[in-house]
Amino acid sequence: MAIRIPNPMPQQELEEYLKAFLKQNNMCVLATSKGDVPRATPIEYRSKDLTLYLVAENGQKLKNIAYNPNVSIGIHLPYKGMETAKGVQISGKATVLSQGTVEFTEGLAVYNWEKTSKEMGLKSFPASLCLIRVDPTKIELTDASLKKKGYSPRQTLKLDK
Repeated sequence: MAIRIPNPMPQQELEEYLKAFLKQNNMCVLATSKGDVPRATPIEYRSKDLTLYLVAENGQKLKNIAYNPNVSIGIHLPYKGMETAKGVQISGKATVLSQGTVEFTEGLAVYNWEKTSKEMGLKSFPASLCLIRVDPTKIELTDASLKKKGYSPRQTLKLDK
């Protein structure tokens, strides 16, 4: 029995690959926790490079983030067989951005809030919503198609934040 040695993708190539994957998708599952109670929330996101921005209603996920900013995010494509397996698991730190700050304004621009607000019939960002930024510390990629390029289908990018 032959032992397979993983073939990692060069870091710069992996980063670019992940940036493209994040841009091509816009739905994720955000996992938060408080104490021993986890919560997984399907939510829309937008990305700039490897950073994700999410608009969320005030609720349990925000209480969880205030208690524990460590989050996990899952993003995947529909599974239609082993050769189509493709998705990422992101470990990172979530920050609820304060309205009126430069970070908040920049995050809304990434999120394309102007377009979203028009679709929702809103003139301004409601007080009932929050903007969350997730800075990844580790991204784990599963992509069966990478085998065709000579790479292992599982890749990990660790980020210093």
